[in-house]
Amino acid sequence: MDCCEWETTEYKGIIDSGKSLYHYNSAMKEYLHQYKFLQDVALSEVFATLLKEQLRDHSSVIVPIPMNEAKLRVRTFSQVDRLLDAASIPYTHLLGKREVGIGDKPKLERMALQDVFWWNGKPVPEKILLFDDVYTTGSTMRLAAKVLKDKGAKEIKMMTLIRA
Repeated sequence: MDCCEWETTEYKGIIDSGKSLYHYNSAMKEYLHQYKFLQDVALSEVFATLLKEQLRDHSSVIVPIPMNEAKLRVRTFSQVDRLLDAASIPYTHLLGKREVGIGDKPKLERMALQDVFWWNGKPVPEKILLFDDVYTTGSTMRLAAKVLKDKGAKEIKMMTLIRA
């Protein structure tokens, strides 16, 4: 592991702390391209042992960041769900995602987005760990966490595999 853990100041009151396991570099760029865009789902096994170790004693409910339906049809699998499945980590879907390509937008547009996620109606636990594959600007996590806070979550932490 070569990355970082941090306390958030930018999202104070929404996200309590965060952790990424790796920095984005050329090797991670190749991995993500092969995994997500060339649909090499077998690569979900690469980080299974590490994810299992990192999440085994976690007391929060793990909530993966969802894909919108259109992107899911194109990719054929949810890369975030498959990472957790490969590590045998239980998780709960509490969010849906509208068809807004956050990653396709410039940084300032991503930071200004609202209403990207919607609550799916399942009970919201007090302690949540949001999980995603990549952290870039933090917009995805902020928007997802805000929906869950508005529905009663008291503590939200986040974890990503990679931080850009």
